[in-house]
Amino acid sequence: MARVSRLGVYVTAYLCLCLLANVALVVIFIAGKHWTSFTPAALSADEWDPSRGWTFKCADLPFITNLSIIGSGWTKAVYRGQYGKTWLAVKTVHTSGHDMTECLESVSVCYQHCAAKIIKETRLLQELSHANVIKISSCNYNKVLYNPYQVYGGCIPDVEYSPGPPVAGIVAMVAELGRPVNVIEILQMNYEERLKLASDVGRILHHLAQSPLGSLLMNDFRREQFVISDGSLKLSDIDDIVVGDPKCTSYKDCAIKDGIKESILVNLSCVTGLCKGFNSRLNAVHASQHFMRLLIPYGGPAALESTCLRIVNQQSIGLLDSEAVHQEIQALVNNYSSGAYLSAAEKETIHSYTVLHGSTVHDADFSCSRTLSKGCVQSVSSPAEGAWLCSQFPECVAYVLIDEWTWTGRQVAVFKTRAREVKGNERHTLYIRRGQG
Repeated sequence: MARVSRLGVYVTAYLCLCLLANVALVVIFIAGKHWTSFTPAALSADEWDPSRGWTFKCADLPFITNLSIIGSGWTKAVYRGQYGKTWLAVKTVHTSGHDMTECLESVSVCYQHCAAKIIKETRLLQELSHANVIKISSCNYNKVLYNPYQVYGGCIPDVEYSPGPPVAGIVAMVAELGRPVNVIEILQMNYEERLKLASDVGRILHHLAQSPLGSLLMNDFRREQFVISDGSLKLSDIDDIVVGDPKCTSYKDCAIKDGIKESILVNLSCVTGLCKGFNSRLNAVHASQHFMRLLIPYGGPAALESTCLRIVNQQSIGLLDSEAVHQEIQALVNNYSSGAYLSAAEKETIHSYTVLHGSTVHDADFSCSRTLSKGCVQSVSSPAEGAWLCSQFPECVAYVLIDEWTWTGRQVAVFKTRAREVKGNERHTLYIRRGQG
């Protein structure tokens, strides 16, 4: 009984020391203690601009303020912090996480094992530089490894980790800050916003299949591995990436399986000892389960519904590889952008409207579904589509094409219940249904 009691005391004391070490990490960030023997002058809030390609050094990290933890796992902890006017994500070793507390070696050796994963992830992110991969570059204390497409930075110090006091040797990665991919937020987006995310998924799949490292498989392809930043979907966590298609001796080794039912979706060929196209196909299946089924099947033009459902269904059962998904989504975007889905009869509706260039109507708004903002505001591929949409609303008498365009190149239209008080605006064009006003 005494031995058990002593063991409980030792375990409690050990966990308390780990907790204190983790608290010390946050304190060192916030208080701006010395990371090395050298402390530079702090940059002013207006000096640092990530768009200019400036990278962080270890000496810059103490000046990241307003730190708060936003996520943690067995190995890593992620903090949200502010540097000047820019909000950043700081990823470092989770000193009270599973991998540190279960490690039986010295604290500095255990820290090095965990830090190695951050360093590996940093280097992978550098090599995978892409518009849909979070921006990150690495530096060690004396040498900056600069990449013009990766504008943030990190710290790989030249001293061993010590929990202190004072804390020393902290390894950290500084990255672009995004917000988690939230299903409720996705469902509340309009079709065009979701189509943008679908287009990003297609580009990410294409990049993984054709990366500088070769064909890559995301073993843990879930929404949690991505963030949304500036309206774009970006890959942010690549812990479980596998390089190269799996080895095989026959086609039976190359089966793509349903992740839930464990049934075989498709068997791929075994070519020269490798399952040809395995990574590309499995990434596409996972992307369908976690993204596409939420993004494109609903809310768009009725004429595109069957196309969207076909893409999702074929992707989910392994009939499309990553390149095919990318091409299908790009074709869908082009179709939506150009209005090629409109029928001849729908395009003819424009002849029932009178056009007044340089004119607008300020009031007379009404509410409608799928609106982009207050009132009835939708994007259109052409004035003809605006006329057809107006004809579908019983209360619509006129619509105004304003000087705004969405990411697809479609123009924003504001639909109106009347057009009696016409105002001048050289940037707007007013369309009024004949015999109305």
